[in-house]
This record gives sequence, C-alpha cells and structure tokens, in this order.
Amino acid sequence: MARTAPVADTIAVLGDDLLREVFLHLPTPADLLRAALACKPFLHAARSARFLRRFRRRHPFACPLLLGCFVHRCREDPSPLLLPAPLPAAARRVVEGGDFALSFLPDLGSSGPDPWKVLDSRSGWPLLWDRASAEQPVADPWKVLDCRNGRLLLRNRVSRELAVADPLTRRWVSLPAPLAERPVGYGLVTDDGCSSAFQAFCVSEDGGGSSGLRAQVLSSSELRWADAAVLAGQHTLADSRVMQANGSLYWKLKGGERMVALNTATMAFSLLELPDFARQFSFDVIEKGDDDAGGLYLLTMLGFCVEVWGGWDDGSGVLTWTLVEKSVRFQRAMAEMIRSSQFFRHGLVVIGVVAGVVFLRNKDRLLSIDLETMKLRLLARKDKCPSTLMYPYTMAWPPSCLNPTEQGM
Repeated sequence: MARTAPVADTIAVLGDDLLREVFLHLPTPADLLRAALACKPFLHAARSARFLRRFRRRHPFACPLLLGCFVHRCREDPSPLLLPAPLPAAARRVVEGGDFALSFLPDLGSSGPDPWKVLDSRSGWPLLWDRASAEQPVADPWKVLDCRNGRLLLRNRVSRELAVADPLTRRWVSLPAPLAERPVGYGLVTDDGCSSAFQAFCVSEDGGGSSGLRAQVLSSSELRWADAAVLAGQHTLADSRVMQANGSLYWKLKGGERMVALNTATMAFSLLELPDFARQFSFDVIEKGDDDAGGLYLLTMLGFCVEVWGGWDDGSGVLTWTLVEKSVRFQRAMAEMIRSSQFFRHGLVVIGVVAGVVFLRNKDRLLSIDLETMKLRLLARKDKCPSTLMYPYTMAWPPSCLNPTEQGM
C-alpha cells in the first residue's frame, strides 16, 4: 500500500498565497481564527498584514466587532457610558468586564499626591475640586479626543497631559503634552495586531514659526513628540472630529469647501476639494474596495438617504466626485420610531461609520443604520444622549495572537 503524503508536506505545497485566497472566503472572523490556530503553516499565512487588511474589507460588517457607542454625557451627569450594540452572549460578557467609566485612570491635577478633593460621586464618576488652584469643580477630568480599535486617546483638562486607554483591559499609557502653542486637532492610529502599539498625532496652528498647520507625531515605541509635517498658508480646522481611512487622517476645514489630509506613512499634508454637500452636511470618510482600488469615499445622509460619494484624481490634483451608492429613504421609518414628524427640523448628523454601521444624531437622539441590512435602530433618547461627544467603539481586531506582519506581501 502506498504511503499517504504527510499533511505538513501537502500544506507546504499549497503555499501561503493560495492559503490566503482560501481564508479570504471564510464567512466570519471566528472561522479565520479557528483556521489560523489549526497548525503553524495556517497561522503563518494568516499573519500577513496585507491579507488581514483584505479580509477586513471583504467582511466589513463582522470585523472589527462593534460593541456600541461610547458616550460622554452632560456636566450634570458626566459619567461616560457605553450604549451597547446587539451582541452575542460571549461579547456581552466581555463588555460587562470592562470599565467604561474610566475609573482606572489617574486624576492628574496640579501638584502633590492628592491634588483633588472629591465633592460628589453619586453618578459613578467623581466630581472633583482642584485644591491647588481653587478653580471651579472639574466634572470628568478626561476628555476623549479620538477612539480607534478599542482604544481611546484622552486629554486631561487640567494638566493637558494625554493618555491612551483600553477600557476592556483597564490598561493605559501616559503621554506628555504635545509641544504645540495652539493645538487644534488630534488623531490616534492603532496597530491592528499589537494592542500596545499606536501613534498619536497633534495638529496645531502655530506652523512651527510660520503661518500654517503643523503636525507632530508620538510613537508608542518612543513616547516623545516629533515634527511630522507642515502645511503652509492660512488654514483653520472646523470644530469637527478627526476622520481616518486608507492610512490617512482627515480634518474638515472651516467653510466646508476643503479638508486637510495627513498621510501617516509618508508624513505629508495635502488639501482636498470637497463636494458641495460638505459645506452644509456632516460626513465620514470610509474605506471601500481592495487596497489598490484607489479613490476617496465619503458617506453622508442627504434627503434621509444614505449616500456614498467617490472622489478620484482627474490628473491635475483635483478630485472629481461621483455618487456611487444611494439607499432607500428613512423618513417614514424615523417618524414611526421617534413617534413624531418634527425630527426633520433638527436634521441628521453623521457621527461616524464603524464596522458597517453608520451612527447618527438627531438633536438628543442617537440612531444607527446597519449598512448591510439597512435596518434602522434607536440607540438612545433625550434622557441618555444629551451629548456632543460620541464615538463608535469596537473591540480590537484581529486578536493579538495573529500578530500581523508585513512579511509575505
């Protein structure tokens, strides 16, 4: 009887590229993880950073796992909370084990071992008084600046120091205050495989001694700020959150005609012309297609429809915008869900798009639309959502055991 070839030899014949093509068609991230842990050749093939990026884009509604929306409430009740998304039992247990009130963070104040006096803690988050400066009470000393891949970038309102924190593991890293005269924007870029690796960005209007925007970057490997890029000219960032896609950070400029992009690989600024709707309506930058698809995609809500616009360089450095997707109208569904036809007066503000879900604010209400099923969901009414600080929150993906690398590109 002829001997059967060893399994390891058969797998080696397939090669990493063919294995990755097979893995790409697995239906869920859980299936990929089980396959990767089956043997060393499978794990080696799945650890390619390029492959994991392709897998995320092919399964945008399943990875990373959306846990909910992180909300900072009003001054009268400043305790942060997580408005949960519909989750399986295992994911709910993970959320319940986290500390989304951020009580594990230190209360950095003026000086001394205990610069704060607790005035009230009934809400679950202490209301503090700065003893040294005798200023007004500080409700919630930490402000969220950005939220990416399960980690928060925060700034202490008193000391101006920064921190990167993970509410699920209760781990945090203290960062020095950036060397900037007038910081106007922040961003957080996280590593998809290593939970401790990240880059923090700060954009200021001092321009390094000349008029313009100046970007500084801090890496988790060094924990010190360094100059990254300068954009000359008069540019004022709008009072809006940072957006992120395709390895770049984006901030909308005042007036809405343009936005500034910072490529986090080349550390170069660029100015992008925006479509007309961007002057009046909110949007988010999203990833769409494979790595080499090119183009820039914006998602917005126009006429109670979800619209996706694609922008392509016409060869002269100017983006040409085209409507590429449009959903059904949600006006009737919203009226029935909110039980009022007056919601249209307040419009719909796009908070962000994460894991295939778009989050919207209608005055004091928080809603979401699943982009795969187009199902509308009311997440919070006025009594729980009187906030302008809301961040879609996901569990870090892939799990650290995959530890993606750039090998096998």
